[in-house]
Amino acid sequence: MNPSFRSLAAAAALLVTLAPAAFAGSLHAKIEGPAADGVTYTVRTFACNENTSLEPWAIAEGVVDRRSMSVLITLKPTSEHGVYQFTRTWSPEGRWMIRVSLGHPPAPATVATLRANGSVQSNKLYYKSDGSQECRKALRPYVDASQEDC
Repeated sequence: MNPSFRSLAAAAALLVTLAPAAFAGSLHAKIEGPAADGVTYTVRTFACNENTSLEPWAIAEGVVDRRSMSVLITLKPTSEHGVYQFTRTWSPEGRWMIRVSLGHPPAPATVATLRANGSVQSNKLYYKSDGSQECRKALRPYVDASQEDC
């Protein structure tokens, strides 16, 4: 591999990595977990300016026994700037997603899809949404049609 191609490949990889943050005004979050205890999750927020005042909030959206459920999540700040933790308070049964918004809409929101064991499978950033519509759409196949709200 010649040096100019390596430089180009490295620049492309960096661009792909940083593009979501740039589109969100460098404001986004990543949901990780659970920790070794199986119930503690971490939210890492990223802002271009460290003095940015965030008002993060989170909700677990899920389907248990073919019924939609929403559980408010309490985010607790840690000693590390921009890092929060929360404990799983929703049912271990069913399918679940977590959505974290960094402020009042239209603030960017991160939606994490959870595996059956509760571990985070993926994070997706939404720039102009609180993630609620995206969660409903992803969970719709698991909901009893007669239980869907209007």
